[in-house]
Amino acid sequence: MADNHLEISRKLVDLQRLVVPEISALIELRYDILSTIKSEGPVGRRNLAFTLDMSERQIRNEIEFLQEQKLIDVERQGVILTELGDSIIEDMKSMLYTYNGIEQLESTLCKLLNLNKAIVCPGNVDKNYQVINFMGKSAADYLMTVLKYQDVLALTGGVSTAAVADQMKDALYPDLYIIPARGGIGKSHATQANNVVAEMALKLHAKYELLHLPDNIDVHLLDALKDYPEIKRVFDKMEHIDVFIFGVGRADVLSEWRNVSLEERQALIEAGAVGEAFGYYFDYNGRIVKPSSTIGVDIDDYKNIPEKIAIAGGEEKADAIIGVCRLQSGVTLITDESAAKKIVRQLNK
Repeated sequence: MADNHLEISRKLVDLQRLVVPEISALIELRYDILSTIKSEGPVGRRNLAFTLDMSERQIRNEIEFLQEQKLIDVERQGVILTELGDSIIEDMKSMLYTYNGIEQLESTLCKLLNLNKAIVCPGNVDKNYQVINFMGKSAADYLMTVLKYQDVLALTGGVSTAAVADQMKDALYPDLYIIPARGGIGKSHATQANNVVAEMALKLHAKYELLHLPDNIDVHLLDALKDYPEIKRVFDKMEHIDVFIFGVGRADVLSEWRNVSLEERQALIEAGAVGEAFGYYFDYNGRIVKPSSTIGVDIDDYKNIPEKIAIAGGEEKADAIIGVCRLQSGVTLITDESAAKKIVRQLNK
């Protein structure tokens, strides 16, 4: 990681923390403002204040400062980044990585959750949507270090995995096979597994298959359809996945989003369900509370996958992240600073 971050000595950081203890918070504040403008711009002051949960007066003061530094421009349609402002966001992220002790945070997460690797992005995805793009870029960069040319890569749908595909740089993997890990019909077309797979395959110039089936298809109908060549190819590949990228959700949120009945949702919560991943609901200790009723990667497939990459952020997902990492050791976790700190606090109680 050191090559990707600013050369700030530990001694200098410690000195600045001692003499100017507010410097880290100020850098983080301006990083949040600039990265939000990058994500949402052009954006008005009022919307910016609302998004960042700040007063309009505070936003006005910060905008005046950033404008004086030629990092932003204020136009009729709203605030936008200048070329200089856009260019320093990655550097500010690197500074926060050093100031906030994120390297130590990653190491602690690995030990507490028995991970293969932890990658923590500065910030809070719930307060700054641009953080999801940084998480996606981190996952894409990591993927390129483990991907082999004849691998089978599987992806779930969702905002987090869509960010990975969006942030992936063009590369040439003509013998790579990419498949959806879940059924392809859902509410949001942009973040469906099929759409994420197609975009990733386009970026990597790879082969791919789509799964044109509802996520919660009746098991009897599924058995009747499994012999169709297009569907059979995907299911055959699921037994040979080399790399699996998946999002993690809260059990209460995902069950409601999937229109699970109130009685079933209450039963899930009473059984201790805290999270959901690739169709399975699990508790805080990684125990499966409810087997998947959806089509796609099953738990036996999951346990045999060599490289598992979970991506999720936001401190409200801390319990769900802990649970999914306890399903099986050796996961690579991509998360944000807010979730990472809450996980460490909880597991160190």
